[in-house]
Amino acid sequence: MDKRRIIDDPEVIGLLLDHQRTLNLLPFFLAPHTVADAAAHRGVNANQMAYWVKRYVEAGVLEGVGDAPPMHGTRSRGQLYRVTAAEFVLLPAGGYAAAEIVDRTYGPMWASLREAVIHDTDEVSSRWAIRIWLYQNRLVTQQEIPVELIGQDVLVPDGNALNLWMTARFDAATLTELRGELEDVFNRYAARIIRDRPELPRTTLHLALARKVD
Repeated sequence: MDKRRIIDDPEVIGLLLDHQRTLNLLPFFLAPHTVADAAAHRGVNANQMAYWVKRYVEAGVLEGVGDAPPMHGTRSRGQLYRVTAAEFVLLPAGGYAAAEIVDRTYGPMWASLREAVIHDTDEVSSRWAIRIWLYQNRLVTQQEIPVELIGQDVLVPDGNALNLWMTARFDAATLTELRGELEDVFNRYAARIIRDRPELPRTTLHLALARKVD
């Protein structure tokens, strides 16, 4: 396996830009996996995983490294695959502009996050009200609340997705501090990811901080 692979082929770059899709590479980064084991690890359909494994092998991102040892009897469990490098670097040879890179990389994940928030919201209540008020004497806040919680000081109803937004003005020192705290939260919970319990529901954590374009 190479330490780093530089990719400038526009077709391979296009294949790898969708981050939601490249999450299927996770098992193969960790260790050699069969298609079936990788699908179980990711909690996806085996046929779907087989399709992407074939695409990644053709692109030189995955490679076969022999047959998996049998668990029972003498029949092989299939081909083992692993990534061809510990790190892939996509160069801008495809000519993608910043807007297209962001859309292709994160667009599917943002769409998935939207659907998840809608699902959680629907699970919490079938009847929602919109509350607009001044939060902490600083922020005009618009929030969806179940009608039965009208009059209660609740930011996020139990069971609902956490989806808080803020647009504000901070000095440079505050922004640096905020970014550091968000990165600490991300890293702390990334270290607690459970990889051997595919029956557990998958949770999306999305932290973002950007200068608003006025």
